[in-house]
Amino acid sequence: MAEGGILSRLLEQEHDAKPGTSLQDCIVGPSLEERQSQQPWGTVLSSTNTDTNDKEKEAKKPRLNQQITTESTFSKAISTFLSQGCCVIPDCLPKEYIANTHKKATNDLKYLSQELHHQRTLAVNSNQDHLLARALRADFRELIDRDGSRRDVRFQLDRYPFTSPGLVYNPIVYPLVKELLGGGEITLLYQGIMFALPQPKPKKATVDDVSQKFHADGPHLFHHTHLPPHCINVFYPLIDLNAENGPTEVTLGSHKLGKLKDESLSSVDLCCDTGGAVLFDYRLNHRGKANFSTEPRPILYLAYGKSFFQDSNNCRSGHSIISSSSERPRASPKWESRILSGDAVPFGSGFDCPENFMDEDEGEDEPAKNGKNSSCTNDMSSNAHGSGERFILFKMNIEIPGCDEAKEIVVHYGDIAEEVASSFCREHQLASDFIPILAQNIDAQMQASLK
Repeated sequence: MAEGGILSRLLEQEHDAKPGTSLQDCIVGPSLEERQSQQPWGTVLSSTNTDTNDKEKEAKKPRLNQQITTESTFSKAISTFLSQGCCVIPDCLPKEYIANTHKKATNDLKYLSQELHHQRTLAVNSNQDHLLARALRADFRELIDRDGSRRDVRFQLDRYPFTSPGLVYNPIVYPLVKELLGGGEITLLYQGIMFALPQPKPKKATVDDVSQKFHADGPHLFHHTHLPPHCINVFYPLIDLNAENGPTEVTLGSHKLGKLKDESLSSVDLCCDTGGAVLFDYRLNHRGKANFSTEPRPILYLAYGKSFFQDSNNCRSGHSIISSSSERPRASPKWESRILSGDAVPFGSGFDCPENFMDEDEGEDEPAKNGKNSSCTNDMSSNAHGSGERFILFKMNIEIPGCDEAKEIVVHYGDIAEEVASSFCREHQLASDFIPILAQNIDAQMQASLK
């Protein structure tokens, strides 16, 4: 947590704050000057002394929220989230990354929908009720159908674009989430793509009849007092999110203890342009509205939680939708949550795209070996324990030009090779060209350690 207990101070101020009534009450974000600084949001550069001894070099490193005042954009975002239970931040992801992610998500939806049709055909022919029930309700590891014509996809999460440091350790979103969750290690609980499928406007039924039902993703941890957030959802719309194509509707302030069904609170649509971010408290009352446009509306989502928290309310099937008889089977290991200990990346970095990205989907040739592309992966499905435990896999020394001593990298179970390499290169001011080389070496050692 930031020096001076900014979260504690703002919690006291926002305890009795009046919830907002419009989307405008939820919009926050760094200033243009903060974006141009290239430093993660909430970071203040300390002394600019040019002395080069190690102690002063350490003092010059960016420090999260050092000397933050209650008037800063960062503290305003914290206050907004604590009082409303959500916030909207414009311009968090670059356009090229969004385009790549949208392209992959669209292709994945098409592929998984074909697999779902295949599974339903097999289930009907098998005359087995349990297989038919699973196929009809689309209850699989990679794909689940939810109410409100939502299709929840978690597919190939072990590779680009999901493992990009700029996404997981986003320079705007990650510092805010980490501060709201207490400032220590946090867990990436899950991520994926949520599609709102298009549907016709009802002629007799109301919009409420075809939208999701209002709900909170989970309850309060305790019921004797209101506590800070323990889990935060982050949505990145891959197309402009507007009133027509199925935005998330939230009840402002309903995350506070005893306020979930308070009818005096205002509900608003969290509309957001492509590349922006929508954050909301796990306890906030919300729903996905119906998509009346002509195209599916995809949202990239991540859920961050305190390191002790495990989400037992949102479990998924262990059965894969990909049948062994598929013509082009694709590797998609089971998702495992992991503890994050890295720092936010600088503005604009961490979004590099592999050279052969999408080759598997676009070409007619066989997919790359093991169904994987050139981005480093960490398939731990055969070693998954799901406990959130974090133990050291190995340590390795790296020789850095100009340094007398080698620098040590510590790799834990559950780490992503590209994230570890990116964090190391940022810390030691190495060129970004070195990241994929180092990541490949880390990934190879990780695979060897897990055999």
